[in-house]
Amino acid sequence: MTSLDGVIRLIHDKQCSFRVSDDVVKDIEDMVVHLVKNLLPKLLKCYPSCHFSVAEVVDAGSYFEQTKIELPNEFDFMLVVEQLSNVDSISLKKGCRDGYARVGVVNQELWDSAKPDDGPERRFEIAMLQFNMFVRETLKLLLSEPIKGRLGEFSMKDITVRGKPYKAFSHVQTLTLIWTKYSHVDIKHPSTKVKILYERQPKEELEICVDLMSCCHSSLSTFNNLLPTMSLKNELLKKNGCHIVLKSCESVKCVEKQTECRLISYTKTEQECMRRLHENWKTVYKVLKWLFHYTEILEVDTYKIKTAILYCSSRRRADSVSLGEGLIKVLYELRKSAYNNRLPGYFNSSLNVWNVSPSYQYLVKYEISFLLKLFSKMQSVSTDNENTYLQENLSVINMWLQSFCSHAAEIAEIKKDRLTGLECFNWQGNLFLEILKDLEPVLKSHSRFAWIPFQMKCCVLGDVFKILTVILVKKISRMWLALL
Repeated sequence: MTSLDGVIRLIHDKQCSFRVSDDVVKDIEDMVVHLVKNLLPKLLKCYPSCHFSVAEVVDAGSYFEQTKIELPNEFDFMLVVEQLSNVDSISLKKGCRDGYARVGVVNQELWDSAKPDDGPERRFEIAMLQFNMFVRETLKLLLSEPIKGRLGEFSMKDITVRGKPYKAFSHVQTLTLIWTKYSHVDIKHPSTKVKILYERQPKEELEICVDLMSCCHSSLSTFNNLLPTMSLKNELLKKNGCHIVLKSCESVKCVEKQTECRLISYTKTEQECMRRLHENWKTVYKVLKWLFHYTEILEVDTYKIKTAILYCSSRRRADSVSLGEGLIKVLYELRKSAYNNRLPGYFNSSLNVWNVSPSYQYLVKYEISFLLKLFSKMQSVSTDNENTYLQENLSVINMWLQSFCSHAAEIAEIKKDRLTGLECFNWQGNLFLEILKDLEPVLKSHSRFAWIPFQMKCCVLGDVFKILTVILVKKISRMWLALL
């Protein structure tokens, strides 16, 4: 075992595992699944004036992928609207961006809120928003009284729609539940002739967020003119089909034409692929999620990591990759994406999921390059004195996390100011060098890491040279044109 394998295993076991017992996790899961998959669809059918029903509830998100870390406090589901998933109930056209479609409702009479002059796409939006409203009202009825489980009970805190109507995230509704553990009661038997006493312990509470994403379903053949050939040949996509959610592309073209392109989702197939992953890949995924959690402001979100994991795992036999080797491969994939500013979607290669804003573009690149160099050095060391190396490696990782967290406020400020390209780069470069300055003493105290500060400074200097060269070329071109 290399030193890096031990580090990954220790981080996974100590930091990524749930902080509550398996019994509590199972009780919470059972209650959430029962609420969303059984109670909600049944009561929705009986709701007065509701035209809708749920055809299927699809598991989504990291909990059902078995890659959730720290707490079982987030559950994601997709609610498939039956009336929008029938044959010929909707029309599909190519969207203005890859991975999106223009969706219209064919049968206008179903939606009583639509006006006669509303187009098919507007009717689709109204239908989905109507369905969301009925879901919210149904959940409020269901949770008017607490739902009781084996170890605790759920009460509703609130249910909200993310963002403003018709904006990017208004397609997701978040139900916030409070899970309260039953107080322990110790009752002494009356035959002892001792007064009955109740030993009350402080109640344990956990806030649970349940994200509900409404969607419609279509078979893969429906998307023949919308998806690349490789997507149409995918056997799992053929089996599961695709879903369309209300999330819009928010492009200028859509705003100008007053239409909305809707995201094509591959969640069901994605879930199946993630569940099939070898445990080593899942461990690597959870550790990277934990590492990047502390610098999430830089927009290296879990979906980017997941996409890189799927690409890397598809290229290797499941049982042939060690933890350290898997981590290095994923970081290589992420670094390549950071340099090219592109990461193709795993199920749709025409879709770029690497959407890092220019405010963090260079910081992300330096962060991933630094981690790749750091972990590559750990991977190259194989030793019998594993415990010593393990503690040294962990101390460096902790120092890196502390340094980034200490500069979080400055990093957040970058996006608030309207900076030119050169100013934005200067801010990012100087910030990274400050972070590196904090790390330099601990890195140089270990011979295997001693060259990393110099290598990273050269990386920043290389970008300085590239950017100044581009600026110089532009100035010379303008001067030349002026002379002509």
